[in-house]
Amino acid sequence: MQADVETVHNISEVEFYEIEDFSDRQDFMDKSRSYRLFCNMERPNTYKENKTPWQLAKEKVPNLDKRFLMIPPVDLDALLKKNLFSLSGGKNLLTDPYCKEALINNLYK
Repeated sequence: MQADVETVHNISEVEFYEIEDFSDRQDFMDKSRSYRLFCNMERPNTYKENKTPWQLAKEKVPNLDKRFLMIPPVDLDALLKKNLFSLSGGKNLLTDPYCKEALINNLYK
């Protein structure tokens, strides 16, 4: 699995980061989302029988919702600025580690 991660990082570097120019943070996020959609849905992977990640996922989970592979990139710096983790209790721990609703609600504000 680590080899797959390294392969994806290398491909992303060559196909995306080395050839794209970004005018600002939003431009980067927009292009990043387009590239991720292309990679997950359209780009065949020669190391995986020339199948896309979507095809491979459907083989393992036939009823998988396509939106699973369409999750947009998240700007972690922006999340920190929004104080996403301000729900902390003592010693910088979340008061309720399963308080997913509050985290998700803050994620897309």
